[in-house]
Parts: sequence; structure tokens; C-alpha cells
Amino acid sequence: MDHSVLSAEPAQGHDHATAATPHPTRRWAAEAAWHLLAALVTVGVLVAGWRLDMADFRAPFTYEYDALLILPLVKATIERGSHWTNERLGAPGVQELHDFPIVDHLHFAVIWVLGRFFPDPVVVFNLFYLLTYPLTTLSAMFVLRRLGLSVPAAATGGLLFAFQPYHYLRGQMHYFLAAYYVLPLTVLVMLWICRGRLPFFEATPDGSYKFRVRTADTLAAVLIAVATASAGAYYAFFGCALLACAGVYAWVALKTWKGIASAGLVVLVVFVAGLVNHAPTFPYEYRYGHNSRPHARMAEDAERYGLKIAQLVLPVAQHNPVGIGDDVWFDPAAVRSMYQAPSFKELNESEWDPVGLIAAIGYVMLLVLTVVPLRRQWPVGPLVALTVFATLLSTLGGFGAVFNLLVSAQVRCYNRVSIYIAFFALILVCWLIDRFFDSRRGWARRLRWPAFLAVGVFGLWDQTNETWFPDLRVAKPGYVGADLAREKTAERYWKDRAFFERVEAILGEGMVFTYPYVEYPEGQPYQEHGSPGTIESYEMARGYLHTHSLRWSFGAMKGREWDTWMRDVAGSWANRERFLARLVSAGFEGLLVDTRGMNPGNFAKLKEAIERPGGALREVHPDGRLYFFDLRGHREYLRRNFGPAQFDAMARAEYESLLVLWLRGFNCYEPVGYEWRSHWCGKSGQMVFVNRSDRTITAVAKMQFRTIFKNTARLRISGGVWADEVEIGPDERPPEYAVRLVIPPGRHAVRIRCTPAVSVLPTDSRNELFTVNNFKLIEIPADP
Repeated sequence: MDHSVLSAEPAQGHDHATAATPHPTRRWAAEAAWHLLAALVTVGVLVAGWRLDMADFRAPFTYEYDALLILPLVKATIERGSHWTNERLGAPGVQELHDFPIVDHLHFAVIWVLGRFFPDPVVVFNLFYLLTYPLTTLSAMFVLRRLGLSVPAAATGGLLFAFQPYHYLRGQMHYFLAAYYVLPLTVLVMLWICRGRLPFFEATPDGSYKFRVRTADTLAAVLIAVATASAGAYYAFFGCALLACAGVYAWVALKTWKGIASAGLVVLVVFVAGLVNHAPTFPYEYRYGHNSRPHARMAEDAERYGLKIAQLVLPVAQHNPVGIGDDVWFDPAAVRSMYQAPSFKELNESEWDPVGLIAAIGYVMLLVLTVVPLRRQWPVGPLVALTVFATLLSTLGGFGAVFNLLVSAQVRCYNRVSIYIAFFALILVCWLIDRFFDSRRGWARRLRWPAFLAVGVFGLWDQTNETWFPDLRVAKPGYVGADLAREKTAERYWKDRAFFERVEAILGEGMVFTYPYVEYPEGQPYQEHGSPGTIESYEMARGYLHTHSLRWSFGAMKGREWDTWMRDVAGSWANRERFLARLVSAGFEGLLVDTRGMNPGNFAKLKEAIERPGGALREVHPDGRLYFFDLRGHREYLRRNFGPAQFDAMARAEYESLLVLWLRGFNCYEPVGYEWRSHWCGKSGQMVFVNRSDRTITAVAKMQFRTIFKNTARLRISGGVWADEVEIGPDERPPEYAVRLVIPPGRHAVRIRCTPAVSVLPTDSRNELFTVNNFKLIEIPADP
């Protein structure tokens, strides 16, 4: 088997090849120099494109939406060494991410290392994001060189892959998705397998394969598989699917089952490494039960977030116009605008998927080559197979939708495979141009470097939109440049820093409750009726980012104990005295209110209720939206009013209150404070009764069961504190069900299984069969 095309040696005929084979040390030194030069060019494009020489690295380039999810993780990694738990979020409990695992441990390791040199988490946040560009250039160029492409071809492909619109459009909001520098290495293993260079197997002189583990290829494949599993769950999933495709391709091309066996073993390594990355979640879920609420997904999401070929090949949004000065000859952005104009098109993330004209040409060629009756030589055949498979898997109505429906809906954003497709397409284009010059002679052959330079410059111009190169672009009327937008972001950040530092100076090491309540993670923007605005999912994380000792209520994992308690407290805000008493007795010394999510009248009443008995408004944010109240005066008022003993009893009641968690299988769509109205469930759901006291509690649970279909259904309830069988019907006003429960200290799981009388046709993929309505849990006071 000829493996020379996959070696580090340049293909014969390239302009830099010599008659004599260079010394290995010189060869690798030259390779390192070319890669370093490509990395420096990447950094130069970044500096010039975003005017980084004028950037304030102490303020995040993006300070909104999902960037506020990642920033606290970066801060925790640098300050605590791990992002899994954080005692300064989720107060009075501790934020634990076991129900919402973020397993990009390779990226976290790089962040931790950067944190040893730069103690400011924001600086590291910016630096890591910028570092992903040269890292991507280097990895892509390395792979292209291993595939036999010349230096200019590999460098151009690496640069164009690093500056894909996917990269900067996702940016710091989709922080780890933008860090796809491992992906080219994963693709290299796929092409190895397609070519016949099989990890875990060694080719013999007679053309067969013998199972061997101790080979350089196996070691390299294992290391790449581990890195793939540690650099993003989506890329690992797509990588495994594409590796399986490569295995089938090798099986057919090599006429041996060992091709698919090799791919299967690599996939197994990715899977095992993925389990290791998830290791902290397993003992946690074994002890506390599986909580499906933080990562609830629907199979229909594969359609909502599926790949759209049109979005892939159309120009990037805000594309630079073609023309000189104000004389615009052609505006590619208008083409995309025409496609996106109809309101019935749901864009979602697919707007971030354009691959640029060069890669789009390569992608179309790969699709055309699927049906054209031509011999598909290496590496065209494998690239065609991988591209077609990626498209069929991820496009709307593709096999990904079937997988989500029948296996798991956790992978919903199939459009994200576009970055794999972009790399396949760039490989093809660079390979074809390179081979064209290989076939030339004389002066035409010397045009290789100028040709790839032109391709690279055009590709960078085409892939970067008008937010890049502020000194060169033709600004449209009313357009706000990227540099000005960054200045506004930094200004907001520093205003927040000053405000929260003043709050911390007031309280020291106290706890602050953030209101309105916003669930974590992926909470829907909160808005009271009549409020002037909305609060995005992670806005309340800003207090943690700017302080060093304060503890914040935001960040409790939804569905768990303290989140359930916070929902209950936040839902009682209408009784303002009760609301404040519960906060103070639970140990909160401050209250942060974001008025964007509150009705102005409600805020005025809350302010009066705080200040009347001794609380104080201490700080107002310069934007006039954030208000910080010092509750310590209110606490002293309650202590005097109720007496120390009763106040301490109130505190114990908050910490020892009986809670009910609706975990695996249950969903709730009611607003905060009204969750008791209905909990929906499919064939099986788990409730957990949590007695946080050291005494046995007797309580009465009252509820109504109702099936959403016409026929009756039977519920089987089983658990240590509650066992019963109930027949339920579709009545709009079902009878009340009541049960007396004796609940010892600790956690007590109760499982409810639903068996419909006849098969039912679900209204969506959740297949919800029944609801628990108007749930109330009334504790019976113990006899004195």
C-alpha cells in the first residue's frame, strides 16, 4: 500500500522539491518555519482586521448573551482550577454543572495555562479566543501538508479555514464552537482510513492487514481521538459519524472488514474519552438522580437547527460591496438579504454558516462529482463520500432528524457540521489548484505562489464582512464600525465594574439575591407584564464577574433544590413583606433588582417595602436599570420585631423546608411562581421528595391527574414514601387526588409510570401522556 501521499514529504513536482532528499532535521526546520510564518500572517490579519493594537484586552470583546455563560467558567477555571462547581454562584447553595456538563476540557486546560501568565480572566477570555485563529491555521496547514499539498496551497487553505465566517460570527458568544482547531486532525484520521492507512492495523507486504496496537499511526489516532472528545461534544459527535462513513468507504474500497473495524476502534476511543470527560456527572446523578430539565431537547430541533444548503453557499451577511469608493458595482450582501427577507424562513444559527465563495465552489463540485461518471482519484473520492454523508446527515429532513427521533435529541444543531464541510471543500479546491501547477512547466509553474496569494487575499476579503478592516471598508450610511461597537462594549463593561465594586465595598462577603429570577442555564428572557424590557439568560452573571467575595443567587441549576426554593421565593413577590422576610431569614444581605424585567408599579411597591422598615437603596447603576438594596437594616428590623428565637426559627424553616423536585421525564411550561399549575410527563417521570430537616415530616399531597388523550390511562406510582395505582381520564376538571405522606429525612424518589388504554398518537416528539395539575404539598405540624 502506497502511503507516501500521507507523509510529511511534499509531492513530487512541487516547486520547492529538490533532486536530493533534504536532511530530516532541515526538512522539519523548514516546515516549522513555514508554519510559524503562516501563524504570524494570521496574527497580522487579526491585528489589522480588528485593530487589535487599539483594543482594551481588559474588557471582553463580547459582553452579552452566551458570552456571559462562558466568562464565569473562565473565571472559575483560573481562580479555582475547575469550572464544575462554584460556591459564589447559586447562593445560598453552590452552583454545580453536573446536570449541564461542559466537557471541553482541552480548551479549559489551555485557559488554565494562560491563567498562570495572565491572572485577569477577561484578558484570558480574549486571548484564548484570538489564539484559536493561529491554532486553526497551524492545524489545517499541518494536515494539508500531510496530504501532500505544497506550502503555498497548505498555507492558503489553513488561512481560509481559520477565517471562516463560522469562526468570527459565532465568536465569543459560541466560544468553544469557535475553537475548532482540532477538527483538521480528526479529518486527517478519516482520510487515513479512506486511503487504507488503518489505525490499529498494519499493512503487510501481501496487501492484508494485521491487528497491531503498538504502531505510530495507532498512537497518533488515539491522541487525536482523545483530543476530539475533549474539544467539543458536537465536533466529537460529527467526527464519530464521519469516521463511520470513512470506515464504510474503506470497507468497500479495500474489500476488507478491517477498514470499518479500524474506524470503529477510533470511534470507541472517542466514546470512552467522552465518558471520561463526563466522569464527574455519573456519581452525582447516581446520588441525586437524573435531572433532564437543563438540557431538555426535542427531536423537532433537528429541523429547526438543521443545515441549509442555501445558507451555506450564499455570501456572508454584511458582505463587503464590490466597487470603488461610493461607486458600488455589486453588493453580495443583498443576495443574502433577498433570501432572508421572507418572514417564514427560520434562520437561527444557519445565518452563521456561509463558507465563502471559494469553499462554496468546492462544495458544489463535491456534490456534482457524486453523480458525474468520472473516476474519482485520491483524495477526491473520500472527500465526495464524506461531504455527501455530512449533507445527508445534517440537512433539513435528513438522517440526523431520524437519529434525533429514534435515538437521542441531545444533538440538535446539525447546521454546525458546516465547518467540517468547509474543510472538505477547501481541501478539494487547494488540491486541484496545486495539481494544476504540478502539471505545468517553465514559467507557468512559477506562478504557483502568486496564484495562491491571490486566492488567499480574495478569500479573506470574501469571507470577512464589513466589520473587518475598518480603515479599508466602504462604510454604508448609518453603519456602526466594529471599533466603535467594541468601545461601547468596553464602556458598558467598565460601568458595570465600577457599580459592582461599590456593591462589594458595601457588603464585603455577603450574599446578594438577584431579582427578577432567571433560571440557569438557557433560561428564557424574563419579562413581567408591563415591564420596559427583557433580561437575557445570563445577564445576572455580571455581578459575579466583577466581584471577588460576594455570593450571588443566580446560577443555581434549574430543577435542583435551591433553584426550586428560589422559584418559590420569587413567585411570592406579590406579598412583598413575605418575600423580603424569606430572603433575609435565608441569609441574604443584599438585593439586586433589574428593572427591565419588572413592572414599574411593582418596583415602586417593592422599593417602599424595603425602605419602610429599615432597608436602604444604596447604589443605582449609571444606566438607571440596576438597583442595589442593602437588606441588613431590614434584617435587624425583623430580628427586633419577631425576637431572636423566632427569627432563627424562620431561618431554619427556609433551610429545612420540604421540597419536591420534578426530574427525569417531567416538563413544566408555566411562568415562575406558577409551576404548581401543571407538570407534563410522558411514559415515565421521577419526583423526588427532599426532607432537608433532621426529623420525619408528615404532609398531604393534593393534585389532579389528567391524560391529554381521549381514552383513560393508568398510573403506577412506586417509591418508598408513596405507592398507588390510579386510573385517570381526559376530563377538563378531573377529581382531586390526595395522599398522606410520611417523609423521613433525606431524599426519596417516586416514579410514576403511565400506561394508556390504547396506543396514542403524540402531538410532538416528547410524547407527553398526562399532566399533574394544581399540585400542593401541605406539611402537617408535628404534635407538641
